[in-house]
Amino acid sequence: MATYKVGLNLEHGIGTPRAVSGVATGVSGIIVNAVKGPVNLATLVTTLKEYERIFGDVSPTGSTSYEQVAAFFADAVSAQLYVTRIAHSTAAKATKTFVDRLGSPANTLRIDAKSEGAWGNSISVAIENHNILSTTLGILITAADVSATLVSTGGLEVGSDVIFYNGTNTEYRRLTVVDHASKKIYWTTGLTYGYAVATSTVKSMEFNIKVYYLGELVETHTGLSMNDSVSFFVEKVITATTSEYIAAVDLKTVDTAYTDLPAVATVTALLTGADGLTDVVGTDYSGVKANKTGVYAFDTVTDLFRICCPNPLLSDAVPATAYAALVQALLDYAYSRQTVQVYADVPYNTTIANAVIFAALFEGRQLAMPQVWGTADTENETWVAPSSAVMGACVRKDRERGVYKSIGNERLSYFVKLKYDADVDECEILNNAGIIPLRKETGRGIITWGGRTRSADATWRFVDEAEYWNYVGASLLTILRGYAFEPNDESLWQRVLQNAAAFFAAEQQKGALYNPLNPGGAAYALQMDADNNPGSQIAEGIAVLDAEYTKVGTAEKIIIRVKNTPGGFSVTAG
Repeated sequence: MATYKVGLNLEHGIGTPRAVSGVATGVSGIIVNAVKGPVNLATLVTTLKEYERIFGDVSPTGSTSYEQVAAFFADAVSAQLYVTRIAHSTAAKATKTFVDRLGSPANTLRIDAKSEGAWGNSISVAIENHNILSTTLGILITAADVSATLVSTGGLEVGSDVIFYNGTNTEYRRLTVVDHASKKIYWTTGLTYGYAVATSTVKSMEFNIKVYYLGELVETHTGLSMNDSVSFFVEKVITATTSEYIAAVDLKTVDTAYTDLPAVATVTALLTGADGLTDVVGTDYSGVKANKTGVYAFDTVTDLFRICCPNPLLSDAVPATAYAALVQALLDYAYSRQTVQVYADVPYNTTIANAVIFAALFEGRQLAMPQVWGTADTENETWVAPSSAVMGACVRKDRERGVYKSIGNERLSYFVKLKYDADVDECEILNNAGIIPLRKETGRGIITWGGRTRSADATWRFVDEAEYWNYVGASLLTILRGYAFEPNDESLWQRVLQNAAAFFAAEQQKGALYNPLNPGGAAYALQMDADNNPGSQIAEGIAVLDAEYTKVGTAEKIIIRVKNTPGGFSVTAG
């Protein structure tokens, strides 16, 4: 026991472990072709309704993107899904340019559809006059005055444009000072005329934008200015959060006066919106890392856990070859991220034998490949790739059971019918090929009948083994990130070990870890000491934690032994 002196005592403390909870595994990503919404930007939606609001409630011709997202949320219900919309560079926003109020008008304002696509051609806008303030003089003003006292200054700001009118004369000024306490306004150039209290009015000069979609009024933006110094500048008011339909662009490089305001215009359609889907190719999906396009749009999602790209539109000369290259690109991306799992589909209407041939093109623990396609509509039979549905079931499974539980034998709520009903023997063929077969069972509906990866390494035979490693890795990176750049000594090692041990202990407590060679004992081992951190390594700025665990196994095959003993048998207790 330590002995302390009278007064202050100082000793070295280890500190308490950090949080032991693991990372969320419900953060998913999907690559789609949509009728609207941001292109090459990972956009978070948490419900199907939110997807509909941003990306539309229909799929583009030839695509099943809406149905794919619906299939995900059928089981995930409410979850973090990052949606990346893909289109070719020919995709364009519908647009319309408006001129100013000068005698020789110049372009002053451009209205764009909020996102690329032909959907924007159904947007129309109207420009109308508006006055934030309409008031009278408190005291008469004479010619050459550079200030005025008003009955009210409500809504005025420095930079507001105002009009003075007395029934005969009209003058405009841009305000340099607004004193709301004294209700006085100031400008720089003296007035040409005087204005009496009884006969004069003062109004601010703004405009409104009315937005129509499919002929219906959907938004009205009031009290707008073309002066970027005021709070009601058009680009400040119409933003990504305030408008579901349009964006506004000030075309003037220098703000001058009220004449910058767009001229009044009746309902006018936006034009030249294009989807960019008839020429979309595989490289649009694989993208460019430096530009954060395609799959690299997910770089901004630091806690991404699963991704899929179901039924992408492809105009390549040989779409089948392009799709195979895309699957490999997704797998390569997952490996670059280390802790991301890819769910990729066997192409539509592929036979069991050809599915095995297709799957053989790929190898890797971070690839899960479900088969067969299904539908939620037995009348119209819109066939939907299974990857997003299986991914949604994974999110539900993780939430209810844990990431360590196999995806096998999970119900897919979205599907009511499969394109092909594989029997048990065919499911066995698919399962042995590292494909996750789907089959329909009486009383249960559509289920996953397998849960293997495309890895040739038996260590990573099951998706749950691969995903649990991803989970452990991502969790340790999160829990221990605060220790980077700390002094590399025994104190650091002890703190790292404490936090790592707390995490693994919590995992074993919830049933994720079990070592059959040590039943009841620890199913993990940690080392961070002088043996695995020699001085030469420390000199290079390297600290090593070795962690080993045994995840609870998966009962993929249950053998039921039933024996008939004609002559009888003796019964023993137990």
